[in-house]
Amino acid sequence: MTSTDEEAGRLSLEIGQRTRALRKKAGLSGRKLAAAAGVSQPFLSQLEHGQTSASIATLYRIANALNTTPADLLPKSPDLEVEIVRAPRLRTPVSEDLRAATAQAIFRGGKTVTELYDFVVEPGEYVEEWFESRTDDIEHVVYVLEGQIRVEFDDRADVLIGQGDALFYPGKLRHRWHLESEVAARAILVAINP
Repeated sequence: MTSTDEEAGRLSLEIGQRTRALRKKAGLSGRKLAAAAGVSQPFLSQLEHGQTSASIATLYRIANALNTTPADLLPKSPDLEVEIVRAPRLRTPVSEDLRAATAQAIFRGGKTVTELYDFVVEPGEYVEEWFESRTDDIEHVVYVLEGQIRVEFDDRADVLIGQGDALFYPGKLRHRWHLESEVAARAILVAINP
């Protein structure tokens, strides 16, 4: 087993343990949480036992069903003034779609900046999954390094952002991305929980 496989296994186990603990704290059965999150009960059971991993979209759906944030499903970082999170060796798919774009994801539970994603979206890759956070205080920041992305909001005008542009918006706004350039786009997404 490679160190990347071991890292993925540890992270899956920790996410599963946190999910189970938060589900029990909320007084939900596995069946009720699975239905609320739009996943199968067997998948949720496998997730809680560290036997499978979840896409970014699935983590958001489970967190929303638990009225929490995706960062709360992740291991808590030690309480340090100076903290380093090494470059992840894992790429996480945006959704379960076979054409899903992937991101290197850095998670920090219990901190102000809780999620950081380095997305590379190639032409033809799927990235149009809807996202929203059910907590009012999460803010998202998208900074485009290369290419162009159109951010579609459920209840307001779309926004086109290109190289060097930064877009700030409340995470509770239902949104999704579309690749607008003919070449790959690279963007950094940061979730901030003040």
